[in-house]
Amino acid sequence: MKIFPSTFHRQKPMLIMSNGSERGDFIPMDHVFSRMGRIHDGIQVLKAYYPYEKNWSPHQKISEVSRQHSVDFAWDYEYEDYHPFNLLVEGGACQKQFEDIKCFGSDLHITIAMDLSLSDADIERVVRGLRPYGRVFLRINHECNGNWFRFNKYHSYKEVSDFFVRCHRIVKANSSNIYTVFSLSGDFFAQDKVVKDFFLHLTADEMKPALETADYWSLDRYTSLHFGWPFEETVTPESKDTYFKNTVEDWWRIIEECYLNMIWHNNVSMKPLFINEFNSDSNVDGLALQAEIVGSVYDRILRGDFPWLAGITFYQFRDLGGLGLEKGDLKDFQDNPVLPVYRDTIQKIHYHIRIEDWEEWRHNEYHFSWYHSDSIRGLCIRDVQKQERIVNSLAVPVYLVDNEQKWVRLEPKQSYNLSDQEQLFLLVPPYADKHGRLQYSHKVLNIRNQIKDMLVVKSEICY
Repeated sequence: MKIFPSTFHRQKPMLIMSNGSERGDFIPMDHVFSRMGRIHDGIQVLKAYYPYEKNWSPHQKISEVSRQHSVDFAWDYEYEDYHPFNLLVEGGACQKQFEDIKCFGSDLHITIAMDLSLSDADIERVVRGLRPYGRVFLRINHECNGNWFRFNKYHSYKEVSDFFVRCHRIVKANSSNIYTVFSLSGDFFAQDKVVKDFFLHLTADEMKPALETADYWSLDRYTSLHFGWPFEETVTPESKDTYFKNTVEDWWRIIEECYLNMIWHNNVSMKPLFINEFNSDSNVDGLALQAEIVGSVYDRILRGDFPWLAGITFYQFRDLGGLGLEKGDLKDFQDNPVLPVYRDTIQKIHYHIRIEDWEEWRHNEYHFSWYHSDSIRGLCIRDVQKQERIVNSLAVPVYLVDNEQKWVRLEPKQSYNLSDQEQLFLLVPPYADKHGRLQYSHKVLNIRNQIKDMLVVKSEICY
């Protein structure tokens, strides 16, 4: 057995999975990982934060609190129907969800629809609450050029921009590890397939200051979407004004034209772009075509070169409507045909692994680290073909990755049967210590003997 330091580096845009929104609940990460067979670089959650609203609840969506009989559109409630941002509330679900995301090795991508009347102190509390979660991408009041969310209904585009700039300033004053994301909708252009500058609202007296200030840009863009859901369960000839449908080619073109327009309004200076919401709606396209479209897009990510694209988010893992890899709720769900297509394609999008094999690791201790999806350091263990299995005796969860980049997660004391491969990689993702604090590195003393003791030699066969 020989051990060498190794580092993992992304070669492609971040693979991000949206998990929980107005269309479904947050699904525990052990289930998400087990279905995907690999980690995601990021997990996106969508939350609403209106703590001074009359009908605000820190534990229920507004549709569960208000139950207005006059509502016939998803965004007709007092505020956005996302699960509440309750990180600052004792017993809130956010803390458990965010820790779950981090402990499976993903960056936190959080979208918060926020009340524009929040004070600087209110915003600062939100930012400080996010600091324990390592690298965080904070998307503030997404789809800012829309007309459906509360912040667009009751405020001008300039006010939306000014609020974003204020949030950005407070973020930078309180954290060097939280990055702001300015989001637009590209679905405006789905019907006539022409990107009209007017609908981006990026002039100096509207949202150009937010564009210039943000760390990252973002576009939400679907190839098809039934935005009449859930009040219309399916698309009918009569519902032509509540859905749209495009080809993959039109989808790519509109993204590129919107992005070029953003660059133009930013004084011909580019910033990295996230596609924070992408999918094909099976309520529009059907299940088979949804799988074909999603496979086509991710195959292009696999085979193409996109240095300007920071990441792409599949929206979402489990959905009550037509946008999920799985369809259903927390208790009852079924696979959609898109699940194996998505899973098989992203499993081909490998990390670049750098093995420092010019000299075997001879020191007594080793520091595993996983600061974020671009900073992962573990060990390469070679000459393991004579071993039968490996047992995790490190007292923290670990990942095993083989040469084909098949990922296996082992909790403490769990074991995994090895094949005849010659080497494997051992990684330690973030974990919560005995005090509940997230740790992003792990020191192991007497590392060679520790690894040697974890490996179980194949039993000799007697003839």
